[in-house]
Amino acid sequence: MADTSESPEHAAWRKEFEGVPEIKIRLLAEPNPALVSPTPKSVFAKAWLAERAEAKRDSREEETLSIAKDALAIAKEANRIASEDLKEARSSASSAVEQARWAKWAAIVAVIATVIATKDQILALIF
Repeated sequence: MADTSESPEHAAWRKEFEGVPEIKIRLLAEPNPALVSPTPKSVFAKAWLAERAEAKRDSREEETLSIAKDALAIAKEANRIASEDLKEARSSASSAVEQARWAKWAAIVAVIATVIATKDQILALIF
């Protein structure tokens, strides 16, 4: 298992970086063309910036996941409501068809009753 403890020097730099605008750390992390190799503080600054970027990315991913979960829950609820509405609409349509069928029979019975009630007048007109 690797030792994850930080050197006192790194801890001091980390504390220093926390209180400084990020742009200053970015400038420190840039390689100096006058030097053959980067300074330890410059190397640490680059690593610290990478850690911060990773933390920001993780935070954005968590927020995106949270938003996606909320959207899924809302979509499921909307789907449930739409499904219930569809059941009610189908039931209403079925009832409307049944009522129309009975209305048609009522109209037929009304026509027959009218013919029977006026049969004497109809016969008088014909003969």
